[in-house]
Amino acid sequence: MDLVSLRRQHISWVIQQNPTQVTINRTEKVPQDGGFAEVTSTKGPFTVRIFPAGSRSPGLVSDLPGRKLEDDTWGLLADYTADIQAGPNVVDEFDAPGLGHFRVTAVYPQVVQGQLVGYQADLKKVS
Repeated sequence: MDLVSLRRQHISWVIQQNPTQVTINRTEKVPQDGGFAEVTSTKGPFTVRIFPAGSRSPGLVSDLPGRKLEDDTWGLLADYTADIQAGPNVVDEFDAPGLGHFRVTAVYPQVVQGQLVGYQADLKKVS
């Protein structure tokens, strides 16, 4: 068995130890008529693993017209077939049953021998 297949199996096994089914709600800013338009789409569902990635306390953020708690100490592991993005022109958000609402803040492709084997992502829990 080659290293790429082996690593993909490892990622799949880790996800299956505590799987969560999520559907991504994506908002993209695309150039249109000299400005930008927001385009929304849905991706998935994907089976991922969501895990606590730190020990900081949630922070209170003032957001007009009210306030909300944001917790950026969560992570996500997905296999190589997932379509998860983060960046200045794209926002991916999803609801995880029993865990809450999350926004993807960074995505790190996992590569072995030049081939994609999975994704790790930083999440911000927003309530």
